[in-house]
Amino acid sequence: MRRGSEGAEMQGYKRSYVAPNTVWARISSGHPGSALLLRLLPLILLAATMPLAFVVPEMAPFADYALVFLPAFTALVNGPVATAAATLAVVAIVSAGGDAMGFLPYPQSAWSDLPPIIAVGVLCTVLAWARNRIVARLLDMTLVAETVQGAILPDVPPVVGGVKVAVAYRTHDGSPGLVGGDFYDVQETDAGIRAVVGDVQGHGLNTVHLTEALLGTFRERALDDPDLATLTARMERRVRLHNRGLDEWEQSFATAVLIEITPRRDTIRVVLCGHPAPLLVRGTAEPISARPMPPLGLTDFGLQRTVVREAALMPGDVIVAFTDGFIEGRNADGQMFPLISMLNAHVAAGIRDPDRLHRKLKADFQGGGYVRTDDLTVLIMQLPGSQAR
Repeated sequence: MRRGSEGAEMQGYKRSYVAPNTVWARISSGHPGSALLLRLLPLILLAATMPLAFVVPEMAPFADYALVFLPAFTALVNGPVATAAATLAVVAIVSAGGDAMGFLPYPQSAWSDLPPIIAVGVLCTVLAWARNRIVARLLDMTLVAETVQGAILPDVPPVVGGVKVAVAYRTHDGSPGLVGGDFYDVQETDAGIRAVVGDVQGHGLNTVHLTEALLGTFRERALDDPDLATLTARMERRVRLHNRGLDEWEQSFATAVLIEITPRRDTIRVVLCGHPAPLLVRGTAEPISARPMPPLGLTDFGLQRTVVREAALMPGDVIVAFTDGFIEGRNADGQMFPLISMLNAHVAAGIRDPDRLHRKLKADFQGGGYVRTDDLTVLIMQLPGSQAR
């Protein structure tokens, strides 16, 4: 997903903030180095055992096992061509054994050993072929999921209305697809730049449905609604319509922060619906605290009217909106990710560009060993001006 060179690497929605740091994590995540090692493992096993059979006769039984199971090991991590080649290699080695052709002192094999080896090899080849068909089908489904992701989640350009924008998004590991409960968007409107970052309760397909509905409502109404209070009411109604006809345990709600930057870029307006307050980064990072509203879909539980918080902006200011999946990532000591202190350290070092800030925060998250247990979204916006670096 690339929209020009500037900030292109920023828009890597499928990249996780948590790098695989154990052997099993690298294997299960499809790490290229681990995948190559698995493919070569049958040959490594054979190369390590067969020479010992010539030097140490006591090792011959172990080498026999490695030789006989070579097609099965190959089929586990390779395709039918490699498995068939491994089968032919085993047949050739067994045929050259002492009691068959007699070309090699090892293995002590006879012609009667060939039929079961050929049968097992053919079966392993068929299984490898079937496994590849299943993998190809899963890859096709992944491509469909990526297409759905691109249709639901916007490919935000690096600059919107003169404001630099960077987005990081990652679904929960247990999510049924590439689209999870988090959502975001940035729109240039007559009222200025309007943005939303939110989090729908849960991780199931019903969550994806509500995510799509809320994003559609925001994209449509952000262009025409006169203020954030009206836009918030529209999104609240969207959740109510989604919950209509569902029983109490199937109904959903969503937290969200709605942001509006005026056309003159001198004022920011914020509405909080049960969501973490965005950060305004100038000299240091400070939350733009507004009186919190209940989450979308739960406004009946709140007595106050929609409160819009305003704050003054200056050239070069940075706004950071995020979901709780980011700040609730924990390290081995159980400490949560210290977003504000990390931002302050990078700003003090002169880093304010959204793309660079994202890279630094990602390195902090990975380097600190923080584990993500929920969907993660970070939206960083920077106003044009003399402080922009």
